[in-house]
Amino acid sequence: MRVEMLRLMANPKYGNQPEGAILDMDDDDAERRIAAGDCRPLDPPKKKTGGRPAKTTTAPPAPPAPPGGVGQDVAVEKMTVEQLRAFAAEHDIDLGDATLKDDIRTAVASELERRRDEDEGAGD
Repeated sequence: MRVEMLRLMANPKYGNQPEGAILDMDDDDAERRIAAGDCRPLDPPKKKTGGRPAKTTTAPPAPPAPPGGVGQDVAVEKMTVEQLRAFAAEHDIDLGDATLKDDIRTAVASELERRRDEDEGAGD
């Protein structure tokens, strides 16, 4: 099912998708994310029963994420715990003992800032 993201999604299966990105998701994933308010449907769900398969089109690729997560600080503030954990896993960010949303967000934001500072220092 084609959906439009209503907020940032960090997901191992679909990658980082910014608000406004249009992508093709499995019906089950799409329905779950629609119910959570993460996205809105653009196409009706594909029929799971027999008959003619639903017509699908390929969604345009989402814009690439900034290298090393630079520029993600504001978006990190809006992420859910699930999105923060997925983002951290995808970007090899160690969360340590963080279990609370604010602690996880702080760990992610701190690591992104450290990497940005490291990248800026390497360009000198």
